Amino acid sequence: MTQSALTDSLRHLDLRRFREVSLLVAGDFMLDEYIWGRVGRISPEAPVVVVRVERETRTLGGAGNVVHNLAALGAKAAVLGLTGRDRPAEHLREKLTALGVDAGGLFADPDRQTTRKTRVVGEQQQVVRIDRETPLPGGPEYVRFALDFARARLPGVQGLILSDYAKGALPPELAPELIRLARERHLPVVVDPKGRNWRRYAGATVLTPNQKELEEVLGRPLGEAAELAARGQELRARLNVACLLVTQGARGMTLLDEAGALHLPARTPREVFDVSGAGDTVAAVLSLGLALGLPLPQAAALANTAAGVVVTKRGTAPILPGELERELTGYVHREEKVVSLRDLRFILAHLKAQGKRVVFTNGCFDLLHVGHVKFLEDARRLGDVLVVALDSDASVRQVKGEGRPILDQEQRQRLLAALAAVDYVTLFDSAELPRILAELKPDVLAKGSNYPEEQVAGREVVEAYGGEVRLVPIREDISVSGILHQIRNG
Repeated sequence: MTQSALTDSLRHLDLRRFREVSLLVAGDFMLDEYIWGRVGRISPEAPVVVVRVERETRTLGGAGNVVHNLAALGAKAAVLGLTGRDRPAEHLREKLTALGVDAGGLFADPDRQTTRKTRVVGEQQQVVRIDRETPLPGGPEYVRFALDFARARLPGVQGLILSDYAKGALPPELAPELIRLARERHLPVVVDPKGRNWRRYAGATVLTPNQKELEEVLGRPLGEAAELAARGQELRARLNVACLLVTQGARGMTLLDEAGALHLPARTPREVFDVSGAGDTVAAVLSLGLALGLPLPQAAALANTAAGVVVTKRGTAPILPGELERELTGYVHREEKVVSLRDLRFILAHLKAQGKRVVFTNGCFDLLHVGHVKFLEDARRLGDVLVVALDSDASVRQVKGEGRPILDQEQRQRLLAALAAVDYVTLFDSAELPRILAELKPDVLAKGSNYPEEQVAGREVVEAYGGEVRLVPIREDISVSGILHQIRNG
C-alpha cells in the first residue's frame, strides 16, 4: 500500500478522538533555554562576539516535547522521569502544568542536575550551546519509584512511550520492566531509542530510530533500500519487536514489520527548516494512532504526515490538529491565519521560544476601514507578530448594542486575515480578555490612542507579568458609527 493510499484511508479519521486517549510518557525530560540578543562587537578579552541579552525563553525538550505534541493534539498524558531538585526542575513542572499535565511522576534527585540545554542566539544565529546534566543512570530509589508509578498509572492509559535521550531516566534495569508491565496489559509500546544497546527495548511494539542511529547499532552504513530492509528485519527479529519505523529525514520513513518493508516518502516536496523535535512528533502521533486501534501502516503514515509538517517550522514545535487535518484532507476550512484560542496558545509559545516579540490587540473591527488598517500596520511595527482578538457577534452586541455588528464574525475574521499586517486572528468574548492575556502573555498590548492608558482593558494583567501597554496614535479620524450615519443620511 502506498503512502498516498494510506493517507486516503486516513482522510475520514476524526482527529477529535485524540481527546479520548491518555498515554504514559517515560524518559528524559529536559529544559530548553534560549538567550536572545544582539551582536555589536568582538570581545577585547578573546576573539568571540559579545551578545547583548534582550530576552530569555524556555520550552520543554526531550520527553517533554513528546508531551507537548500530545497536549497540542488534545490527548492526555502522564509523565515519568528524573530531575534534579533545582530551579530548572521547577520550570519543567511549571511548563507541564501549563499544558494541563500532572508533573507528579517527575522524581527529584537532590544529587542531580536537571538536564538543561542553553542556547545563546545573537542576531538569530546560534553562537554557543551550554549543556548542564548528570548523564548517570537513575539509582535504586528512583527505579523503585518509577515501577510503582507505572503500576499505578498503566491501568488508566492506552499506551506507553519511552523517550530515551540517554540522560539516565531509563536505566538498563528499568526500561525492560516498563515494557513488560505495559505488554502484560496489551498496551502498545513505542520507543524512541538511544545508544547501541537496544536489547533493553526487547518486546516493545515499535522502535523509531533514525537511519544514523540504526547504522550505529548495526555497526555499518546502510546503502540501498534492500540492505536497510534486510539488516533492519534481522535486528527486529532478534529484539522481538513488531516493527521498526526508520525515519530518514527528507526521504520519509521505512516501515519494517512481519509483512515486509514499506517506504513512506515525505508526502509533498517542501522546504525543511529544522528536523529537531521531528522524532518526538513521530513518537507522539504514532502512539496516538496505535492507541486508537489503527493498523501499523496507517499509524506510521499518520506519523509521517505529521513529521512532514513540523520539519517546516523553525525549532522544536508541536503539530496542531488543524495542520494535520489540512495535510490529511487537503481541505482548508478557513484561512490559516484564523486559529482557535487553544491552538494560539501553542503557536505563540513556539514563536516566543524563537525570540519573537508578540503584539496583541483586540476589538470589534466591524466595517473594516482605512483607520483600522493603519492602526494594525502601526501595531505590527511594535513587534514581530501581530495577533488580533476579534469580538464575537454576541460580544459586539453587548459592547455596541442591537443592530451591530453589521458584518458577522466569519466575514470580519476573513477580512482581517487578508491584511498583510495581521499574523493571526482569533475569536473571543470581551469578558474573557483578562484570562486570555494571562494565558498568552503577549509582550505588547496595543490599543488606539483614543483610549486613555488607565482605561485600557487588561492593562493590569499585562503589566503584572512584565509586558507593556502601547498606545498607537490614531492617524485617521474615522469611525464605523460615522460611516453608518453617512450611509443612513445619504
